[in-house]
Parts: sequence; C-alpha cells; structure tokens
Amino acid sequence: MKKIAIIGAGGRMGSWFIEYLLTKKNFQIKAYDKNIDSIGKQLNLKIESDFNSCVKDSDIVVLCVPLRIIPKMIIEGSKIMKRNSVLVDISSIKNKSFQSLSKIQDYILPICIHPMFGPGASKKSNLKVLFIPIRDYKREMQFVQDLFQNFNILSLENAIQHDRIMAVVLGLTHYINMIFADIVGSQRYKALEFYSGSTFKMQCIVSESILNDDPNLLNSLFMDNPFIKKEIKNFNKKLLEYYQIINDKDDRKLIQQLKKIKSSIEKYHNLNSSYLKMYKVIDLFNKNKT
Repeated sequence: MKKIAIIGAGGRMGSWFIEYLLTKKNFQIKAYDKNIDSIGKQLNLKIESDFNSCVKDSDIVVLCVPLRIIPKMIIEGSKIMKRNSVLVDISSIKNKSFQSLSKIQDYILPICIHPMFGPGASKKSNLKVLFIPIRDYKREMQFVQDLFQNFNILSLENAIQHDRIMAVVLGLTHYINMIFADIVGSQRYKALEFYSGSTFKMQCIVSESILNDDPNLLNSLFMDNPFIKKEIKNFNKKLLEYYQIINDKDDRKLIQQLKKIKSSIEKYHNLNSSYLKMYKVIDLFNKNKT
C-alpha cells in the first residue's frame, strides 16, 4: 500500500483530494496543513502536525497550497523526499512551478497537472485534468492516468501554452464576471433577480460561483499569469469600441459586428443547441430551488 501525503489538506482542493483518495483502496493517506484544525477528521486518514514527517517517507506528495508558495514548497519538499517518490503540483498557473519541478532531484518523478474543476465537482462527472510533461512524458502520463482513472486527461506541450490558454479560460472569464458581479451587487440585487429572465439568472449563477472561489486564488489568476494583461487590455479595448458604436447609435455597424461574431462562433458551436442547453440548466436550477 502506497503512502500519499496531501499538503494543504485543510484547503478546499486538499479536502477534495482526500475525499477522492479515500474511495481508493491502495493508498494510506497522510494529511498536513499549517492550520491543523482545518483538516476534517476522517477514518483512514492520518493527520500529521509536521511537514517533514508527512513528506519524508511518503511515496506520493500532492501540493494543494496557495499558488505563490508552490515553487518554495516544491524545493523544500523535494529535499526530504525519498528515492523513487512522486511530487505532484496541481496549481492553476504553471510558469514558476514548472521551472521548480524541472530542477528537482532526478530520483523523484515530477508531475505537473491542473485539475479543471473546483472542489465542489462531483467525482461521478466527466472531469478534466490538464497534464504538462516535465522529463519523461510516458512515465508521467501513466502515473496521471493511474491516479485519475475515468478522468479526461489532456496533454499540453509546455507551461507557456498552458498559461496562455488559462489567461482566457480562467483569467478573462473571471475578470468579466467579477465586473458584472460588482455592477449588479451595487444595485438592488433582489429586485433585479425577481424581474429577470433566463439570461440574467444564468449569468448570476456563473458570477456567484466564481465569487465562491478563494480570493487569494482569484488574485493569483490576475496578478501571476504573465499573459493575462494582454487579454484584459484587448477586452477593455473591445469594450470601448462597442461603447462608441452604441453611443453613436450606429445600428448598421452594431448589427454587422453581431453577425460577424455569430458567424465566427458558429464555426465551432451550434448556437441553437447552446440556447436549449441554457434552458435545461435553468429548469434544473429551478427544480433544485423548489
């Protein structure tokens, strides 16, 4: 039976990993968190009060700590890990953690992954995990596939490609929804919700779920991804362009732009299908609410 250490076990992703691994029979799970009281006491879980003792005899170490201390934890952990052990980084931005993993001892297997789901995700759903190879693609991928059986494992070329994609997929999405929530929250929210239709409700669900994330994680998405400024700058530029069209009451130009956007998106998605999916989600939401 392999020993697996969860570092940052009291956090939301750390808790998710513990719950996930407890469903497996081939692991002895050890847990460490700076705030030891934050770790939920469960059967078959050994809570460690010391980082070194949690890491040094573990076969696998999973780092579920804040993004900014990941590089430091990679270096510190690798110094005391045993031979033929595995060090796993799950952070959402990879530029610094990838570099740190690349420098650890050759006798430790580095694993660089990004679970594309939050701690509220069901283990039964088709979850996606991004994988960035460090040294040995085949060996590292095999480990990830064994750990996340029945998950959708997607490989990326390097940390730069990962962070460029995340600047849009996570950074820009969170930026837009943060501003939307700020504007809506400053108004009579309940009245808006009462009189709203499906589109507003759907947008509120998305923005509210994003606000449920740890503020430190949101901060890191904007401050630590080297590619986010370019995406935000482009968004703000587009925002001003559309504002000018509307301010000038230029119907023809706005309709042209909308047709252009629609044509572009339709190359990849069935818009009618997306419209129907939205109503299915709203129906499900309304049923759960009642």
